Amino acid sequence: MGGATAIFVFISGYFYERVYRRRMNTRTLLRQRLLLLLPPYLFISLVLIACDLEPGVRGTVPLAGDPVQGLAVLLLTGTTGPAMWYVPFILALLLFTPAFARFAVAPARWQLAVLAVLLAISIVVPRHPNMLVANLLHFALYYAYGIFWAVHRKRLEAEVRRPIVLLLLALLLAAAAALQYAIGMAGDPGALRLLLSARDIVVVRKLILIALLMGLLLRFCRQPIAPLCALAELSFGLFFVHQPVMLGLVRAARVFGYRGEPWSSTLLLWVLTVALSIAVLLLGRGLLGRRARLLLGA
Repeated sequence: MGGATAIFVFISGYFYERVYRRRMNTRTLLRQRLLLLLPPYLFISLVLIACDLEPGVRGTVPLAGDPVQGLAVLLLTGTTGPAMWYVPFILALLLFTPAFARFAVAPARWQLAVLAVLLAISIVVPRHPNMLVANLLHFALYYAYGIFWAVHRKRLEAEVRRPIVLLLLALLLAAAAALQYAIGMAGDPGALRLLLSARDIVVVRKLILIALLMGLLLRFCRQPIAPLCALAELSFGLFFVHQPVMLGLVRAARVFGYRGEPWSSTLLLWVLTVALSIAVLLLGRGLLGRRARLLLGA
């Protein structure tokens, strides 16, 4: 649950304002997302459970004796797999669409005030894969941040693409990372530690990172890049499919006794996971056509 989740939530907020707010009400948007997310979520969850992949995640949730009730708890909490928590989280976040719609049309000063409050909440309430309310409180900042960017995109995009601003953001990001490392070291007391913690800096660092990425994309990627467009088209399915693929590879490595350097093993795992996941999605599309979206998400 690193910075990638914050970026995904930011993108969701950005596209909500750019694409959906004027076209759909809360009920329509939620219905569309349910139809889009639930079928592959249920299918991949059942695959993970049937193959007994990632039992450690499911073991973090106390289950009732009834298997049906236990399955319902797993699905509602998103603990069927390592990243499945995101589905019930994002669906729950969409229930607050009326509040976000009001935020989108509020004056800029009120939007900044709301972002400041959400920043404080995000710092105080850490993210947790099994705690829906905590995740809503923590990640609401990034969703609102995405809406804010979309509302004020012309002014913000004109600024962040400037070389001096990009350099400043890069320096701020490096400084935040260094500060996070310094105050996050165990046994390193000091006056600064009384005011800040490494978790506080993480939230600020992610906001800076998002602004920097937006600036870099605007400056250097003005035209669509074909490989990235193809990957983006499959990204929704990759989210679902990569989980059983990755966990299956980890199990295979243990069975065959593979031992390698930590960095090389991690790199190899991710390369194989992405390659095999794309292959599964393309094969599914070839065999099932549009119905592949119901099972695999793409």
